[in-house]
Amino acid sequence: MRRVFIVQDRESALFLCPQFGDVGYTQWLHEAGRFDDEESAVETANFHCTEGFNVSSFYEYSNAVN
Repeated sequence: MRRVFIVQDRESALFLCPQFGDVGYTQWLHEAGRFDDEESAVETANFHCTEGFNVSSFYEYSNAVN
């Protein structure tokens, strides 16, 4: 289990997501990009969300089999 962070743009209500090596937007939570730390999420949001943003965190189970 690991803690991840996601970013949602306040103006459009879309989530940031990886897209062709850059940052894109999606309306679907399951497609939202996962950030490993809050600092990276906020830095990316500051660059891509001009009208404000929300950063949320949650714990995600990994499906890795050892």
